[in-house]
Amino acid sequence: MQINKENRSLSPHLYSYKPQITSVVSIFHRITGSLLAVIFLCTPICIDLLGSFLSINIIYFFFNIIMYILIATLCFHSMNGIRHILWDFGIGLDLSNLFITGCLVVFFSLTLSCFVVLL
Repeated sequence: MQINKENRSLSPHLYSYKPQITSVVSIFHRITGSLLAVIFLCTPICIDLLGSFLSINIIYFFFNIIMYILIATLCFHSMNGIRHILWDFGIGLDLSNLFITGCLVVFFSLTLSCFVVLL
């Protein structure tokens, strides 16, 4: 029995699946975790380099944008982290709850980041 192996893919790829809120939130949780780790590791170096240049308006503007991105990243990662902690206790693992909690994570992270920025 000969199986045609030329047309088979080796493993499923991201383009084979329709994006779902749970997979998108999971991917962004990993991306924001990596981004936060890099930012927090590089913060002392950046502050040391930018300390004398913050009086220039354009550098101050970009520094504020980076801080807003950092706040949004931190809010999203912490909200989804709370969701993962609830999963560890077995709360919200039903299929209908996964979609609802994914939407709640996005909503509360946007709300919290807007609230923190406006403070």
